Amino acid sequence: MSLGTIGIISAGEMGAAIGKSLISSGYLVSTVLEGRGIETRKRAQVSNIQTFETIEELIENLDIFMSILPPANAVSLAQKVAQFAKTSNHSFTYLEANAVSPEKTKQIAKLFKGTQVKFIDGGIIGLPPNAKTKPKLYISGPACQFLIETNGIAYDIKELGPSIGKASGMKMVYASVTKGLNALLTASFIAANRLELIDELAKELNESQKQLFNRFLKNTPRLPSDAARWAPEMIEIAETFNKVDVEDHFHNAASRIMDLLAKSPFGKETRSNRDMNRTAIETIKGLEKPSHKF
Repeated sequence: MSLGTIGIISAGEMGAAIGKSLISSGYLVSTVLEGRGIETRKRAQVSNIQTFETIEELIENLDIFMSILPPANAVSLAQKVAQFAKTSNHSFTYLEANAVSPEKTKQIAKLFKGTQVKFIDGGIIGLPPNAKTKPKLYISGPACQFLIETNGIAYDIKELGPSIGKASGMKMVYASVTKGLNALLTASFIAANRLELIDELAKELNESQKQLFNRFLKNTPRLPSDAARWAPEMIEIAETFNKVDVEDHFHNAASRIMDLLAKSPFGKETRSNRDMNRTAIETIKGLEKPSHKF
């Protein structure tokens, strides 16, 4: 069976790259660009992604709907799709691939109860696909078989069983380490800067914790361009931890760190135009006034 056509909302960096890879393997990929910015429109055009004027038109012409967008928009998009699905006889698969908590994923799945929609819980780990590498797509739920045909094209699928919440949970616990560690390193250097110890901390980490120091040097300058999306993701992680009775204060604080980065002078940067010459130390020193509380 051929899956035929795939709709992706939105054609952001991850969504457009996945779409481009699927198109290169013969799939027809579509999106809706209403309300999207110039960069998203350019990505869709470069990737040869077909566009529709409305979500309703998109849904009527697809077999799989992939929701890949900032976590804060996951529920509102699902509500729009579910509302249409309840009045339509069109059957399709909905992949919820956003960085949201298992509990929120279950709530989204319930929106499609009584419709023709087959729901898959998903979590993407890794960078957008390119000629050399692909991200992993963890999936769970009773409808996983409806996505297996795409395995190995734009992502490597990892199945986690029939339960909704497993894949989104995997995304949460993984990002709690990777993005949480970035937030911790940022907070530590902000504190060191305000204590006038930033050079000393850098020297000590370089000598005794080389791997952590290299992570700080590599990741910190680019964090502001992603921070606006990652601040809500930290809240989703905190809610995930809280639901299983694990302390959630750290990732709530990590969200505030990301918010500080997003509101800094560097927060208007995007992945395509960020200053690649700015160092990690320069980023920390340029964030906010020393008296600013986060």
